[in-house]
Amino acid sequence: MDFGPARNSTLHTVDRWRKDGIYPLFPVITEAATTRARIRQQRSMHPGDAHTGDHPVSVFGSADYLGLARHPEVVEGAVEAARRFGTGTYAIQAVGGYTELHEALEEATAAWFGLPSALLFPTGMQANLGVLDSLAGPRDLVFTDRFNHQSIAMGVRLSGAGAHVFGHNDPEHLEKLLQQTLREGHTGRRLIMVDGLFSADGDIAPLVQIADLAERYNALLVVDEAHSAGALGPHGRGAAELLGVLDRVDVLTGTFSKAFASTGGFACAGPDIVHLFRHTANTYLLSLGLPPASVGAALAALTVLAREGTERRRRLDDNAQALRAGLREAGIGTAGSAAHVVVVPVGTMDRTARVARRLAERGLLVGPLLHPVVPAGGGRLRLGVCAEHTTDDLTHAVHLISAVLADEGGQR
Repeated sequence: MDFGPARNSTLHTVDRWRKDGIYPLFPVITEAATTRARIRQQRSMHPGDAHTGDHPVSVFGSADYLGLARHPEVVEGAVEAARRFGTGTYAIQAVGGYTELHEALEEATAAWFGLPSALLFPTGMQANLGVLDSLAGPRDLVFTDRFNHQSIAMGVRLSGAGAHVFGHNDPEHLEKLLQQTLREGHTGRRLIMVDGLFSADGDIAPLVQIADLAERYNALLVVDEAHSAGALGPHGRGAAELLGVLDRVDVLTGTFSKAFASTGGFACAGPDIVHLFRHTANTYLLSLGLPPASVGAALAALTVLAREGTERRRRLDDNAQALRAGLREAGIGTAGSAAHVVVVPVGTMDRTARVARRLAERGLLVGPLLHPVVPAGGGRLRLGVCAEHTTDDLTHAVHLISAVLADEGGQR
């Protein structure tokens, strides 16, 4: 079947990688702990290929940044919630209801971020889609960083709003676009939407300058804290708290699937805005609620972090700094990485796939980022640092990355 040039090209590339034994995606986990796992080894990662057994890997491809996914209290929170309410919700929440656990998690999430109200979504992606669905329409404009999460770009397209894409972390370009819309006499709503910590680059948005522009040009500011919530800031409230602008953000979105060791998304804002989301965001209204087990796990994670969060964030920061320093000492660049998402530029899609596969075979599981998630020729490895990684884990990662890149002719 002909799926069109772009999709045909993707499928051709996947088939070629499988044939060449360098397909790096969808590793099958057969056993997992926080920083260790076993993955199913195959001659190539194709469902029809014969298995050659499992082998252990050190995990640097995870987003379990604070190491809570196997914490006994978090696991028990999930189990107890499932025992109490079953494995799923009953219908869409507006008519089938939602549990008091969901209500408690909304209250706990708002309290965690020090914001008035919160609403739960099935995923972080649906949180971004829902926010844009409610706040933007054909008469409105959304200003978005070119390296924002794809869910933001999707949300802008679905909303019908005009899209203005500014250069990555470039407030000057953003201001030029805002000025242009004023000169053109635009009268609709303006939204600026930006990641707090960028998942494909590991750098942090210049939120002070962006908040200044939002106020100067009467724009709503929406910050996606998916990779920074729980992990950055004195109280784990994300990049906006770290940079001192949390009280200047109109809407904060994020996910429980990273530092909070569960699943599901959320949006925090003032009561009127959250009330609007609850009654107009289609990704909330037309989806079933989070499974009770996910809610129970997230509630337990918030409880654990109230007690242990400061220490876990300190360890996470120490580990991230140590990994970046170790890679630099080995002559390996990390682009603009500034936190616990550490990226290693590699180059072409083929080279990135080959390096990631070779690392997995040698005992290191990392995340290959490929076009169109990153620009063509901008393939990279994404290493998710965890508070539970040891010095030996970090040294092992640097050694293997250095060795595989050397085999490939160095970093490019």
